[in-house]
Amino acid sequence: MALSHTSRLADLCEITSGPSGQQLAELSAGLEGVPVISAPDLTSNHAITTAHIKRVSPGTAVGLARYRVQQGDLIYVRQGTLGRRAVVGPAEATWLFGAACLRLRPKTGMVLPEYLLHYLGHPLVHDWIAAHANKGQAVETLNSRTLAETPVMLPSLDRQRVIAGAMREIGNQIDAHAQLIAKHESFRVGLLTELMGDGFSGSEWR
Repeated sequence: MALSHTSRLADLCEITSGPSGQQLAELSAGLEGVPVISAPDLTSNHAITTAHIKRVSPGTAVGLARYRVQQGDLIYVRQGTLGRRAVVGPAEATWLFGAACLRLRPKTGMVLPEYLLHYLGHPLVHDWIAAHANKGQAVETLNSRTLAETPVMLPSLDRQRVIAGAMREIGNQIDAHAQLIAKHESFRVGLLTELMGDGFSGSEWR
């Protein structure tokens, strides 16, 4: 099916760079406060994990209001491992995002966050973004102005919903297979240990 037209990402989204490291100086996993979504918190399957989430105090968070996220925002890693991304859900709404990330907030009803999530991961699109990133630094970095120029191919909203739904279903299947593989791997190790009998009972393994 033909795509309707192409727009610049900047025409579709407000793109905001994360706060400076100085503004997040107190960021810590030991604080009780407001979570900050950092690059390591974005998984390869486009989820936000809280396993090692860090926080800032409520007082510091007040001064970082510009960096609050809301449901439907897309967080995009701009430094190091470019391209990891996730859509903010209701559980993360009102959190903050970190220095190594960009926040993409749709400013028009022409694009769905879930469609944009997968579009930006297409190999051709990712390669275009990576080719325009600043490779002269020790750590590959992407600034908001460069990402803003990314061409976005826009089908109709109905077509975007179909695409996003299909990608979500595939993602669910990948997750289910990954869990099954992990279960079988654990079973394999357990079975090997059992079959070896006394071979792993000696003190030399402790």
